Amino acid sequence: MSDLDLGWPRWIGVVADDLGAQRRFYRDVLGLQELEAGEGWIEFDMGGGRKLEVLARDPDTPQYADRGYKVGFTVEDIRAAADELVARGVERVSDVEGGPESGQYWCYFRDGEGNLFEIAQKIEG
Repeated sequence: MSDLDLGWPRWIGVVADDLGAQRRFYRDVLGLQELEAGEGWIEFDMGGGRKLEVLARDPDTPQYADRGYKVGFTVEDIRAAADELVARGVERVSDVEGGPESGQYWCYFRDGEGNLFEIAQKIEG
């Protein structure tokens, strides 16, 4: 098997039922700086290039169907890492998403107990 170089999680996602309540909690109660937001998501700065993202629960999207926390590992080549995970028998949940407009690519998998995790490749430039 090929090497799989997963970096330390640079992203943690919180899937929430009430995006407004979570925004107030992380911003106003915990004092995190809000970086940006869009329809169904808010990003907070955790320092050192790390982010906490709060995402609205969406029952029609497997990676956002259930409330909870998710981690995102940095990889150098998302397609090679995704192929290696599949070759190792890891269940793939989504195709590679994102692109230059978002500054990164990402996709989701399940660990041995069914917990979701993300791999992501930052786009330099």
